[in-house]
Amino acid sequence: MRAETLEKKRLPEPLRRAKGGLEAALERHPAALTVALALLLTLAVEALNRHSIWQGAVFAALHPVRFAANLTIILVTLAVALFLRKRAFFLLLISGVWLLLGVTNALVLTFRVMPFSVEDILLLPSVSDILTAYLEPWEIAVIALGALLALAGLILALFRSKKHRRSWRLAALTLAASLIAAAGFYQLTAVGQEEARRAAFSNFSTAYQEYGFVYCFCTGAVDRGIDRPQGYSQAAVEDLTARLERTPAPELRPNIIMVQLESFFDVAHLNGAICEEDPTPVFTALKENYSSGFLTVPTVGAGTVNTEFEILSGMSLDFFGMGEYPYRTVLRRQACGSVVTDLKDLGYTAYAIHDNDATFYERDKVFPQLGFDAFTSIEYMEDVEYNSIGWARDRVLTREILRALDAGPGQEFVFAISVQGHGKYQRGAASMAPGEMLDVTWRGHEADSAALAYYCTQLREMDQFIGELIGALEDRGEPAVVVLYGDHLPAFNISAGQLSNGDLFQTEYVIWDNLGLAQEDRDLSAFQLSAQVLGQLGMDGGVLSRYHQQCSGRADYADGLHLLEYDLLYGGAYALAGRAPYAPAQMRLGAEPIALTRARWDGGTLTVEGAHFTPWSRVAVDGKALETTFLSPGVLTASLADPPPPGAEVTVRQESASSTNHVTLSQTPPLLWNS
Repeated sequence: MRAETLEKKRLPEPLRRAKGGLEAALERHPAALTVALALLLTLAVEALNRHSIWQGAVFAALHPVRFAANLTIILVTLAVALFLRKRAFFLLLISGVWLLLGVTNALVLTFRVMPFSVEDILLLPSVSDILTAYLEPWEIAVIALGALLALAGLILALFRSKKHRRSWRLAALTLAASLIAAAGFYQLTAVGQEEARRAAFSNFSTAYQEYGFVYCFCTGAVDRGIDRPQGYSQAAVEDLTARLERTPAPELRPNIIMVQLESFFDVAHLNGAICEEDPTPVFTALKENYSSGFLTVPTVGAGTVNTEFEILSGMSLDFFGMGEYPYRTVLRRQACGSVVTDLKDLGYTAYAIHDNDATFYERDKVFPQLGFDAFTSIEYMEDVEYNSIGWARDRVLTREILRALDAGPGQEFVFAISVQGHGKYQRGAASMAPGEMLDVTWRGHEADSAALAYYCTQLREMDQFIGELIGALEDRGEPAVVVLYGDHLPAFNISAGQLSNGDLFQTEYVIWDNLGLAQEDRDLSAFQLSAQVLGQLGMDGGVLSRYHQQCSGRADYADGLHLLEYDLLYGGAYALAGRAPYAPAQMRLGAEPIALTRARWDGGTLTVEGAHFTPWSRVAVDGKALETTFLSPGVLTASLADPPPPGAEVTVRQESASSTNHVTLSQTPPLLWNS
């Protein structure tokens, strides 16, 4: 009685009546109310997925089976609440989770084409620094406050929610019926339209529109790896590989440099964009004089490492699970053949370079699986310059590429990954004075003209880096090939119809050389590019490279590629023809090892001397890290009240530049303190 009196005082009469009505309905008709709630949630989530209430309803009307598949998946999760006494609270909690996912997807689609997936959640620990690039501090504070308020509300609801009489039979029947219905509609959607579904799922963003957010999000949570091809067997693989001819290794083996340019593309392809000058004159000139073409990539506006995976491995992501990032799945547990291993078989040394932190997309763990001998991330770079929103300027890559080329006596393969062109472009526009940016107008999108101007300004600097790199290689005089390509289109809200080439999944590539190679302009998929480069050099590489070079025009090309990818990663590796499976490389971090040669203590300061120190170097004594000041590549100082005890171990660590994934990447051998 007292609780009811308090509730009357706290809740307005209309709310109290609504609450009482819902509680009564949950008591008398829990199953019917749960179905109704699932229907409303599905409509809401699909409206958010399409940024339109009307389009959400149209999806339900035109695709009732697909809509029902989404509805019954939600219904299964809601039906669990019927087993619990406080069913109103748990229905609220589960509904809140689905709405949160829907709202998150809607927000993600405002700055990129690729929708929100389970992989985004799993990748968050390694890419969380991106949040500070896309969100202002006050926005992060608002989100944090909202999360706290939501948590407080849930706790309050948990304690104030009414306990209902439990009906195990009704709950079990509802859950069973929901599971049967969900399985049935899933089968109708997945099996009855397998060919169409696979075609749609190869385009991640299209799949979410055609099959619904819930269906695709949940499919992405369980759909992993490559399905076993029909007719897969050792004989089938050996029959395919027997048809691939080997060519003798060429005598000329130039240095090969591949540069993956962040969000790089020619804005001349963007209809209505008017720039006072071509922001990429070097790239434009290279396209006119060297092999080039459009490059079909697996992602738009984000997902750099999936393009990277296709380029390096020669594998198509079309055969993997929907939205899968192989860097997070198969490459975490096993090594993979790649253009890296192909070139190492020919005597090359392989270097990866990235002007961002080593843990971004867990490249520090993945690159050994692809065969790299060394990886220079921003933690191992000196004199790094940053743009107005904190991304490293790509010009630092020129010096690091040259360092890699100088590191050994033989031929080098260098894979450099750019970061300067990364968004958020709106934030970049706000952080620069108008006079610092190119004068750009985007007709029909005037509100985004400033963001496009910032992006074009970054393109200009990236293009200058390309020119500096080509010039430095020309000055060296060594035989060299440079492959330049964009990883994906920038994260602007554009449609295919706004592009002159009409394809959101196309960037461009160009292959510069000082060897006099014939110009071969050809449109490619990302997984074909490395094989194309090797082919122009007279190299056939590994089995996938030979397959792309010799079979790309065949009618059964995709089927054969599916067979080989499955065999190499999930099958018996029969395509290796007796070769031992690939093993992770013993990769070192940094083109040259960091050296610690001397340490001295003087009045509260420990000074260490050595080579290749950077701002991310940190002094440690007996495993305890000290507050460190970077003075030069050869000198660090650290605050230490008393001198280290005799026999103490002094080391220098390289710590991750990530503000959220703070780990020690490497450290020097210990120097024993003896003074």
